[in-house]
Amino acid sequence: MEYIEYNSKHQYMSNILKMLHLKMDIFMYNLAHHNSYETILYRWIHKLYSKGISIDDAIQLIYKARNILLLNPKNGLCSTPEPIDTPS
Repeated sequence: MEYIEYNSKHQYMSNILKMLHLKMDIFMYNLAHHNSYETILYRWIHKLYSKGISIDDAIQLIYKARNILLLNPKNGLCSTPEPIDTPS
């Protein structure tokens, strides 16, 4: 029973990574080295799998969450830094 569950979870992750244009070996290498993006993405995939979310719905949720995380002007990873006030 554990083998079937592991294989199913592996296939789920593999399909999602392919749809995100990521290679499994590079993803796992970066995950093993605690890279932030891969760690967050792995947690999202694991949580979506645990909730029984379909692959197509998971992709849509990951796209939305990734955009919020990366593009949020306040706390996003790609937000522009606040200007430094310098005396004139």
